[in-house]
Amino acid sequence: LDKASKFLNKSRNKYQFVGVINRKAATDPKQKPITWYARKKPTTAKWSVRLVHVNQDAIIKDLYNQGKIDIFAKYKNTGKIDEETKAPVVTSKYEVRERSWKTLWNFSPKHFFTDSSGAYWRERRLRPGIYTDGLTVYEASYRYRDGRNGMHRVSSLQQFLASKSVDAKQKERIMTRLKEAEPDVVLEL
Repeated sequence: LDKASKFLNKSRNKYQFVGVINRKAATDPKQKPITWYARKKPTTAKWSVRLVHVNQDAIIKDLYNQGKIDIFAKYKNTGKIDEETKAPVVTSKYEVRERSWKTLWNFSPKHFFTDSSGAYWRERRLRPGIYTDGLTVYEASYRYRDGRNGMHRVSSLQQFLASKSVDAKQKERIMTRLKEAEPDVVLEL
């Protein structure tokens, strides 16, 4: 009886087949809904066919944590104002690239020796100056103790534009940058 149950648990196939379900196939008819892969079946395996839903976000995060890929972002100001927050609408486009020996894993000797930006090599020091999100005006600051960028609230944008300390030419330049230019700093949460 034991030999019969062991025989029934094992399949006679020499290969294991894994079907990876493609979520994009529902919207794009050119893509296959399932991509099949096969491998030789290990002697201890008890299954022959398996379907897998892949969490691509988890795979990308894992590859990034292992240092195999980099994520690049491009931001564009649409020139529109969000009715709810009254802030400019900024769209983002992300690109994933495999790290290569040609880029020295994004290591730059120039940045290494000239930029004292603190704990993380990806963090760059903000230029001193005034920044705004369309509602509030901030002043850039830098904490030398641990090498961190920061921003301190100065006033609201309306108060800043009503101030007599800012000339009309600079006010006009600020408003055109808010409507047309790409953002200088992007905080993603």
